[in-house]
Amino acid sequence: MKSGSGSAVAFGRVLQAVRKHLSKNQADVASSFGPKLSVAAVSMAESGNRPPKTEAIVRGYAAALELDEDALLDLWWAMQGMVALESEAEERVVKQWWRELRPGLDASLDLHRAETAAKTKWTPNDDYYAPSAALFALADAICGILTRMLGNSWKVSYKAEIGLREPFDGYLAVVNIKLQAQVSDESLEMMATFACPEPATRPFPAELMRAKPQGGSSPDVGWIFNALMSMPARERAAVAGFIHGLREGSSLYGAGEDK
Repeated sequence: MKSGSGSAVAFGRVLQAVRKHLSKNQADVASSFGPKLSVAAVSMAESGNRPPKTEAIVRGYAAALELDEDALLDLWWAMQGMVALESEAEERVVKQWWRELRPGLDASLDLHRAETAAKTKWTPNDDYYAPSAALFALADAICGILTRMLGNSWKVSYKAEIGLREPFDGYLAVVNIKLQAQVSDESLEMMATFACPEPATRPFPAELMRAKPQGGSSPDVGWIFNALMSMPARERAAVAGFIHGLREGSSLYGAGEDK
């Protein structure tokens, strides 16, 4: 998760909203970690300037904020564009890149409404457009995780805003996510709003970066192999020749070292 990115800002808004709802200050959160974090680190995490970089830190925030650990980890990954889905073929949970997601029924209806609104406003001089289907799917997935994590005392919702393609006065189509906490039987307090992130690059799991590659090849070559093999089939096919060349070169290099 890159500092200052939309993913970092969105995740930080959630951390801040939960902390405030618990009536905790940043020092309370910092002191819950072992070893203790600085208050500045918590503040920068909430602002998105220094987001949590590892799953261990995310688990620490889950404990400090009295949240389900697995749910917060799912949210952290989803904010980076990797959504946990159950795979019937592999009989396990897999993380899918957000641009490959398809919206469910409710999100599809919301997408249709946004597309209709964009078409209604569209003119030859004003090119209005709706957020992509994949962005609706990601926002819906993030809202589902938030609802599961925060419970019935919170209201989680999203709203699409159409965009305008224009060189000077244009603006992006977005899906804004809203968090409200129940303060009484009939009253909800606004706790956070943020745009659903649109990660540009697929995050690379830290554990793969640390893994020792097989065949005696260098860590850098192993990192490249793992990164390429994590691509979808279509992208992987496009670089199949490159992968083959790397494998052959690595094998020759490793064989030379053994002599």
